Amino acid sequence: MSKSRTNDEGRQVLDPEVAGKILDADFQNVVKKVAAGKPLTVAERSRIESLAAGSSESLAYAKTLVELAAVLGVTRRTLTTWQKMEGSPKPLSNGLWPVADWREFVRVRGLKAGKVPLGNEEALKARKLLAEVEERELRIAVKKGEYVPLHQVRTEWIGLVAQATSILRAKFENELPPILSGLDATGIQKECRKAIDEVLRCLHES
Repeated sequence: MSKSRTNDEGRQVLDPEVAGKILDADFQNVVKKVAAGKPLTVAERSRIESLAAGSSESLAYAKTLVELAAVLGVTRRTLTTWQKMEGSPKPLSNGLWPVADWREFVRVRGLKAGKVPLGNEEALKARKLLAEVEERELRIAVKKGEYVPLHQVRTEWIGLVAQATSILRAKFENELPPILSGLDATGIQKECRKAIDEVLRCLHES
């Protein structure tokens, strides 16, 4: 049996079964890279995201809405309608459309796209792999200091609030009353503003 054929444009295309085996082998290579802790390329990550969203489409970004509609297997008019729905993915700053985000949007909303989705087993495997990739990336980011643990943020915030409360009480309950006595509204406003500025300065310097 021939492994390829010629399409209407005279181009050689692979037999679907052969193409599927190649893509499966490619996916397994991605799995091995993740297990080895190696970084993934944009194309490899896009493939995982697409599979996780239930699609075999590996295109990372669509250049136009027409291309995006073709990838999703719907008409431009249908895609335009979906764009008006709350939570629909927006184009990137460079004008490209994230295909994986649209695949997930279609899946979560239960919208009808023209492409035949992958089986649940394949999609679940891809989601598990994507979760592993994201967890590893997060650990690396934390080590680099790009993220701060939530408990540390909470502790710092509680400390700053306590400090601000202490300074404000000292200013407005003890220091300001004698100073404000006898002042007119403009004078009181001026002294309060000075006190607030001093409190903010102390917090910024802490």
